[in-house]
Amino acid sequence: MSVPHGLTAQVFQRALDALLSTDGPTLHAALAGPDLPAPDIDADLLLVPEHPQTGESWAPAGGTSAYLVPLPLGVWLWLAFPEPHLPADPPPQALPLELLRDDPPPPLPGHLFRIDGRVFRHTLLRLPVACDPWLRNVLENLPTHVRTGLF
Repeated sequence: MSVPHGLTAQVFQRALDALLSTDGPTLHAALAGPDLPAPDIDADLLLVPEHPQTGESWAPAGGTSAYLVPLPLGVWLWLAFPEPHLPADPPPQALPLELLRDDPPPPLPGHLFRIDGRVFRHTLLRLPVACDPWLRNVLENLPTHVRTGLF
């Protein structure tokens, strides 16, 4: 499985590489949603926002054959429109908008993204495909992945 580069890859790629086997064709995921360009037509999965009140997944106009993977709106916004980490306080004197501050960006977190093992297992068991062999294999190997620090 491959995901878009950048924040999406930082969050998901390590876990996907560890959990999924490399047998079979590579599936491609893409971010899709309002104010984003149309996703590639070869995307197998679309990471889309979920409406915070109704829980409905966003769907592209005209439909799609790709599998929609809903993400909480805040997570989707963070992945789709990453904001630069600017200082919270304004500079002591007003700078023209054309100038960028030369403050260094804040440091990245001291650890890689980790999945909560209990939430992950609970979510997988609720899926209709939980009995499929590939997903059963993921569930059976969870203790191994916990020991490797993925969770």
